[in-house]
Amino acid sequence: MPVPDTFRSNLDDARSSDRERVVARVSLPTSFRLWLSLYVGMRIAYGLWAALISPLRPLTQGEQALPLWPSVAPLGAWLERVLLLPWQRWDVHYYLSIVERGYRADDGTAQFHPLLPWLATPLARLTDSGLLALLLVSSVATLALLVAFERLARLDLSPADSRTATLLLLCSPPAFILFAPYTESLWLLCAVLCLLWARQRRWWLAGLAGGLATLTRQQGIFLVLPLAWEVWIAAGRDWRRMLQMWHAWPALGLAPLGLLIWLVYRAVALGDLQAELSDPQALIYSLLISPSASKVVPVQAFLPPWQALALALEKMWREPELSLAVDLVLGGAFLALTALAWPRLSGAYRILVATISLVSFSYHTGPFYPYMGLPRHLLLAFPVFIGLAPLVRRPVTRMFIISSGALGSFFLLLLYVLESWTP
Repeated sequence: MPVPDTFRSNLDDARSSDRERVVARVSLPTSFRLWLSLYVGMRIAYGLWAALISPLRPLTQGEQALPLWPSVAPLGAWLERVLLLPWQRWDVHYYLSIVERGYRADDGTAQFHPLLPWLATPLARLTDSGLLALLLVSSVATLALLVAFERLARLDLSPADSRTATLLLLCSPPAFILFAPYTESLWLLCAVLCLLWARQRRWWLAGLAGGLATLTRQQGIFLVLPLAWEVWIAAGRDWRRMLQMWHAWPALGLAPLGLLIWLVYRAVALGDLQAELSDPQALIYSLLISPSASKVVPVQAFLPPWQALALALEKMWREPELSLAVDLVLGGAFLALTALAWPRLSGAYRILVATISLVSFSYHTGPFYPYMGLPRHLLLAFPVFIGLAPLVRRPVTRMFIISSGALGSFFLLLLYVLESWTP
């Protein structure tokens, strides 16, 4: 008796699903061991490099008081000076202040979203070191990110290409920040899980990850856009089926809910919420960011991207300097890579990449450092690396690109430790 085509198709789908589950069970420990080994190696390399650089410009009291070598202090103090203090730069001071003293409305800390310091606070009490606690949270998040990102990439790529995509992310020049006590590793982990679970039609988990991303950085609110696109795709791009998927709609609200939780906390605990409706800039900085943001960056605004770019290029032409050159070169390189990756990106990925890129190029930080943090902000457009992976299958090309990116990371880490460039 012939087997119906529909039955054969369902059987093939079931077998394929079973194979995918078996591969996932087998490959996850293997992937974890691979990324753990690579992470530990890079952690040691970056740590030694940062420690060797720090005597050139010792900025913290511990660096100024203790030499790198020989060790003349108690072992604990010397290890802190070598392993931790070289990372205490720029925004880390604000996160450390939040962990040790909590938020205040008048010192600029209210512009930093709370998930990273909230996770680090109990660890700080256990370790008696806020800096170590922040570094532990970001380190665990980075390791989890590598595993999750490879799983996301495997939805579209072969196992080899998905590992290449992960390596491209990890070894891109601004990715050294994943090893610093910053929010990028935690945000990227939440964002990757949001898209991974959305692709798997696990809407509530995807929404929860989006909400946690919003509690980590302001850019998490943009995840509602690719999440809504995935719901639309799951409905077959049909409005009637979209209406039938009403159970998925509330999950879309979890990313905005993360922002609402933070706004309520600012309003109740800090008295920092003062919605000003006079113009869009006033609304953004009084409501969505914080009126005290000028304590961190004295002059900042969101402008049309072409206007912000024109101001940066004008500053570079008039008064060229290293930090702006780094920002513009890396920003231009990212745009070129985005153009290469674009044809291979899904609709949800394109939405996220375009949104992050437009907002990043729109962020103007004053006449002296007009594009402060641009490469780090563009790193959040992580789907670009998934689109690039199939283009670098030749071993020589792949090795050259990854090695060049890693060397760029070491150069940026040098500038970071010397505080010669703002990440």
